[in-house]
Amino acid sequence: MELIAEAVELTRNATCPGDHDQAWELVTKATEDPETASELGFSMLSSPDRAERKIGCDLLGSLAQIDESLREPVLFAVLELLTSETDHAVHASIARTLGCTGDERAIPELLRLADHPDEDVRDYVASSLPMSRDASDAVVEVLIRLSADPEDDVRNWATFALGTQCQADSMAIREALWARVDDEFSEVREEAIAGLARRRDRRIVPHAARLLDIGGFSGHTLTAIACLGDPALVPYLEEYEEDEAVAEALRECDPEARAARDAFAADLAEALHARMPELDFGVCGEICEPGLVLSLCGNTRHWSVEPLRDRAGGDPRRAAELVAGEL
Repeated sequence: MELIAEAVELTRNATCPGDHDQAWELVTKATEDPETASELGFSMLSSPDRAERKIGCDLLGSLAQIDESLREPVLFAVLELLTSETDHAVHASIARTLGCTGDERAIPELLRLADHPDEDVRDYVASSLPMSRDASDAVVEVLIRLSADPEDDVRNWATFALGTQCQADSMAIREALWARVDDEFSEVREEAIAGLARRRDRRIVPHAARLLDIGGFSGHTLTAIACLGDPALVPYLEEYEEDEAVAEALRECDPEARAARDAFAADLAEALHARMPELDFGVCGEICEPGLVLSLCGNTRHWSVEPLRDRAGGDPRRAAELVAGEL
C-alpha cells in the first residue's frame, strides 16, 4: 500500500516522463503481493482522485498479465469505469489494461478509443489490439488509420502491429505499409520495410538493402529479411557477425543454402513415408515466417526443419528416426 501511495503521489505531481516511469516501477513492485494489490486496485477505480483511478488501472492491468483468473473481473471493472470516466490519462490506462486482459470483449471499446484526441490513448490502442491470422476487418482498418497518425509513437506501434504482429495480408495492408516506407521517423520506416519483407513483396528489396547498409535495426527485421529471401541481400548480410538471426537470413537469401535445406526436407518426407507409411507427413512454409515446417497431417505435431536437420547431422534418415522416436 505504501508503494501504491507513492506511485499515486508521483502521478499526481508529475513534471517529467521520469516521474511516470518511477511510478510504473512502483506499480510493478506492488504486484509481488498480488492478493493485496488486486484488492487495492479494484477499490481505487471508484476513487474521486484521477491519479488513484489511473494507478488502480495500471495495477490491475499488470496483475491481469500474470494471473489469468483476474482477467475477466478486471475487464468488467475497467469497462464499467469507462462508461463514466472523463480524464484522458485514465483513458490511456484503461486502453492499456483492456489489452492486458487479452479478452476479445475488450476489442469494441479499444476500437472506439482509437479516435481519442489524446495521443497516449491512441498509442495504447495501437499496442493493445489483439493480432492474429484472422484479425477482424475492423481491427485492421483501425491499425491502417493509426499507421498514418500525426504522432510518431502511434504510427510506430500501429505500423509494427500491422506489419509484424498481424498475420493477415491484403492490398490495403500493403498500401498502408508502403505509405510509411519513406516516413520521417526512422523506426516507422523500418517497421514498414519489415512488414513488406515478411509478405515477400519484392519491390522492397532496395529499401531492405539500404537498411542493412545503414545498420541499427531491430532483431525482428532480420526475420523479415529471411522471409524475403532475396539473393541481392547476401552481400549486405555477410558484413555482419554471424549470430543465429543473421545465419537464418543468410540461409534463406542464399540460393544454394536454401536449395540444400529444401532438398533435405524433400528427402526427409520420403524417409518418413518409407519409415511410417501409415502416417501422412507434409512440409510447408508460411508466407510471413521464414523456414519450413514438417507437419503430421490430422495431428497437431510439427517440427521446424532446420533444427531437426541440425540434430540429425544433415542425415534425413536419421531425422526420420528422431521424428519416429518422438511419436
